[in-house]
Amino acid sequence: MTNQSGSTWVSTRIDVAAPREHAFRVFTEGIATWWDEDKHILQAPLADMVFEPYVGGGIVDRGTDGSECRWARVLAYEPPDRVCFSWDISLSWQIETDPARTSEVEITFTELDPARTRVELVHRHLDRHGEGWEGMRNAVSSGWSLEGFAKTAEQPFSGVALGRSLPVVSDATMQERLAGTRDYTAVVLAATESFARPAHDALVWEHGRRNMALVEAGLLTVVLPVTDGSGVAGYGVFTTDVEQTRRILDDDPGVRAGIFRYEVHPVRGFPGAALP
Repeated sequence: MTNQSGSTWVSTRIDVAAPREHAFRVFTEGIATWWDEDKHILQAPLADMVFEPYVGGGIVDRGTDGSECRWARVLAYEPPDRVCFSWDISLSWQIETDPARTSEVEITFTELDPARTRVELVHRHLDRHGEGWEGMRNAVSSGWSLEGFAKTAEQPFSGVALGRSLPVVSDATMQERLAGTRDYTAVVLAATESFARPAHDALVWEHGRRNMALVEAGLLTVVLPVTDGSGVAGYGVFTTDVEQTRRILDDDPGVRAGIFRYEVHPVRGFPGAALP
């Protein structure tokens, strides 16, 4: 890793053993996976860190108590080449509300070869922080390090969901789990035009009783009644093959009475998977 500094800027550069697109995703979307835990100004313990991937978005620290600290604005977002954000932190290490008194952090991603990327970070316009800005320059000059990022970027990245970083799933774990998959049959059950409530409530009750019995018999592993009032009545996953599943469904009281129809699809799944 190479560090440099000028009169009003500092920079650091590192070569990462990862494709450019992957490195960009880890730096932005996966920022919580590599950012140093002790480099936050949030008062509460940190729960997560979110990078909003669009110009005008922000970088947000979220505390375990529900508090948020929005300490940067995304100024440029150009995947997989470049990203730039403001440094909305004052000399007293509090949120700076005046954009004219904030500096900028630009990161560029240059492909060295399909599996290697040069990542360069420049923190510039530090003099905008006002009198005493040299203290900020000295602090970030020693504080910026991309070594943790590079180490993380060289590993698989699972992404984020609902603003939270997902656990890392390695290639070895994927291969092990995929090797354990087996065949199942998925069923989509739909109501026909003949279906009416409450006229067919008794039939629906017996349909439910039979489903519970199929579960007890180990033939049906997942039962998901649909509750949105659409024409889809439910989903199910059977341990039997397609033809056996058709035979089971043809004996369903709702199917026999013509109030339900079904589709079957061969699928593969993970034994032991369960609803929480």
